[in-house]
Amino acid sequence: MTRYILKRVISSIITILFIMTITFILMNILPGNPFATENMGDPKIIAVMMEKYGLDKPLHERYFKYITDYVQGNFGVSYQKVGLTVNEVIGTGFPFSMKIGGVASLIVLLFGVVFGVIAALRQNTIIDKIFMVFATLGATIPSFVFATMFLYVFSKLLGWVPSFGLPNWKGYIGPAVVISLFSLSYVTRLMRSTMLDVLNQDYIRTAKAKGLSSQKIIIKHAMRNAILPIVSYIGPMIAAFLTGSLVVEKVFGIPGIGNLFTNSVLNRDYTMIMGMTVFFAIILVLFVLVVDIVYVLVDPRIKFE
Repeated sequence: MTRYILKRVISSIITILFIMTITFILMNILPGNPFATENMGDPKIIAVMMEKYGLDKPLHERYFKYITDYVQGNFGVSYQKVGLTVNEVIGTGFPFSMKIGGVASLIVLLFGVVFGVIAALRQNTIIDKIFMVFATLGATIPSFVFATMFLYVFSKLLGWVPSFGLPNWKGYIGPAVVISLFSLSYVTRLMRSTMLDVLNQDYIRTAKAKGLSSQKIIIKHAMRNAILPIVSYIGPMIAAFLTGSLVVEKVFGIPGIGNLFTNSVLNRDYTMIMGMTVFFAIILVLFVLVVDIVYVLVDPRIKFE
């Protein structure tokens, strides 16, 4: 087990270094520079700014400094947000996205698995059909439509939640629900299909023949195997939730990290783009690593080698 985890950790570190290198190369081969804007058209001013931020140095020197700083957790200073570092900007937006993403993840994991199991156990009944209709709607209707509908019904008509921002805990309900709908629909359908497949396996029939209770068969034998595809999906899903959603954050007026990342791209804030890209990659790789470990614990048939 230790060797397996060590191999996965080394692989994750190599992946992050590769992403850091690719991000650096892409940002440096783009035409122009972050200071070539309408408000800064004087070549002398641009040259001074390039020298100030070390962009006039050879590429290999900038790359070495870039890697050294990032390994130490220093993402540099923002080119557009004067006086702020990338770490500070991420620190202001990430807590909002993290809270919303955490609640959304719980919604998906709890209700998605439960709804999928119920639909499988009630196959072809009215309950199954209702779950599948809602799962189809959740997977096909865009998130901004759900966000608009949610605000209209629960904010304007009923007045239960705030219409903009996060003044209190009620402000987190709408964004978390809207962000989770697609994944909730996907997990419900996936859990239903895998559960149906498992329930038709020979070992389930054997367990029934031995007289085991239905509850024990479903929880101990069927769900443990049916949930394996869900485990593979939840790692990237949680990482995506935690890094925010531009559309949802715009509609609900949330100063999350997804909104900040989009603004940095529009403003050509290269250090911000690189810092947030690597930050997103680290979160994704970490959750994939956790999923790899959990997958082995859930299914002992997977060999560590």
